[in-house]
Order: sequence, then C-alpha cells, then structure tokens
Amino acid sequence: MHHHPRALGLTIGISAITLLAAANLLFLVILFRTPVNFLTSIWVVLIIVSLPVLTVITYRTFCLINAKYLFTQNALVIVWGPVRQIIPMDEIAGLIVGNDLETDLAARGLWWPGCLVGRGHSEKVGDLTYYATTPQSGQIILITSAGSYVISPTDLQGFVQSFEGEGRKGIEAEIEYEVNRPEFYDWEIWRDRLALVLIGIGLILPFILLVAVSIRVPFLANEIPLHFDTTGQVDRVGSPVGLFILPAIGGLVWIINAVIGGAFYIRRAERPAAYLLWLGSTLVQVFLWVGAFGFLF
Repeated sequence: MHHHPRALGLTIGISAITLLAAANLLFLVILFRTPVNFLTSIWVVLIIVSLPVLTVITYRTFCLINAKYLFTQNALVIVWGPVRQIIPMDEIAGLIVGNDLETDLAARGLWWPGCLVGRGHSEKVGDLTYYATTPQSGQIILITSAGSYVISPTDLQGFVQSFEGEGRKGIEAEIEYEVNRPEFYDWEIWRDRLALVLIGIGLILPFILLVAVSIRVPFLANEIPLHFDTTGQVDRVGSPVGLFILPAIGGLVWIINAVIGGAFYIRRAERPAAYLLWLGSTLVQVFLWVGAFGFLF
C-alpha cells in the first residue's frame, strides 16, 4: 500500500470549505438585513452559484482523506474516495517519473494545489487521467494500453520497487480494466447536449429576471398594481417587493420540472416527455418575463 502527500490538498480544501460556508452565512445575513436593491440579486446569485462549488470541493476533499494506491500480484488499484480504478499489471507498459518528461503536464477542470484530479493530455504519452497531489516533479506516469495515469506516491523509489517486485512474481489470474465508482459518474445525461442546454436555459432565465427585478424595484413607487381582474382592472396593489415572486415562481417551476424530467429521462422510451418538461420550464420563464416587463417598465 502506498499513500500520497495530502497535507497541502487537505489544508486548502478544508480552508475553502470553511471560507465558502462562512461567506454564504454572511451573504444570508446581509440579504435579510438590507433593503432591496441591485445588490440583493448579487447576494442571491452568489449563494446559489457557490453551493455546487462548495459541494464539489467538499467531495474532493473527502476523496483525499481516503486516497491510496494498492499493489497486488495481478493489478494496481487506485483508491480515490469511493472510486476504485483497477489496472491489470500486464497492461502497464512502463513507468515514467515526472521529471523525466520534457514537457509540462497540466490537469484540466477544477483542481487546486495538492488535489490534481481530472483529465489532461501530453504529446508524448497521450491522454492522461490524474489521481495526484503533487507537482510534476513528484509524479509517476503509468503507461497502459488504455491510456496513461498520473499518480503521486509519497515514496517514488519505493513505488517503483514495489512495481518491479510484483512484476517479477508473474500474473496469477487474468484481470480486466475496471472502474468502480458512484453511479452518477456515468449518467448518460452528462453527454446529452440537448438535455443540458434545455436545463441550463431554464435555470439561467430566472436568475436574469431576479437581477432585473432587483435593479428596478428601488425606482418604483411605494405601491404598484400587482394583480388584474378578468376585465383588466387593477384589483390588488402592494409593495414592489412582491415582484420577487416572479423569479421565485420561475425557480420553483424549474426545480419541479428538472426533477420530474429526470425521472422520465431514466427510462429511454420516456425521454421525449423529459425534453418537453425541460422545454416547458423555458416557456414558463418567457411568460414570466413578459408579465414582469409590464410591471417593471
């Protein structure tokens, strides 16, 4: 068993979690204690946008705690949180120490010093999958027929010796490539551009409406028409703050349709219904925008 240096990654990860959580709490206090103005939308957007970032950082920090590399006579197992990447020993064509590469390696995606997880590419070794915590000087690249893996055991020399020692023992049993990981990693929706576009548009429009309402509300009269009867006559007036119900309705519709659409999407035969629900969210946002325009302008 080989571990990796993780003090830096854990320190930065835990610090980021603490700062984001404290910032969200501060944003909430400011949101409820200040009058409605343009900044209102900024606080709300910052809170909502930071939540998925906080979730990803928390998940990756948790993975660092339980990350290690295991050698058996038949395979190398990379353990990264709930992920188990099994690489057959007979498929490992060789090892390259990071310093021996003439080009610089760089992971793509969300990473931070001490937590390099994701994909990358090198002209010399091709596509890379990162499970590392150190810069290139402390990395080892595993060359396999299915791509290359970047890892960072604490003891580079000891890792190389373990690899060579297990390799000399020979293979006891045929092992195939295998990745054991949470099911959400492989959800087909991540590769469905139409679904992602429909869901994304339905999510963005309420945010923009929230910003528009926040900008206009401070400039409206203390009381404005909020509802009209069937003849077009005003039957309810109130504070312009009541207009925030419009982006709230849009957000609620998006959540409901996103969840129900997701349930339909799981069953391939019912995916058209999922697309219609997500498209319906966008249409609802358009109608809300039309209504809001009359109130705001």
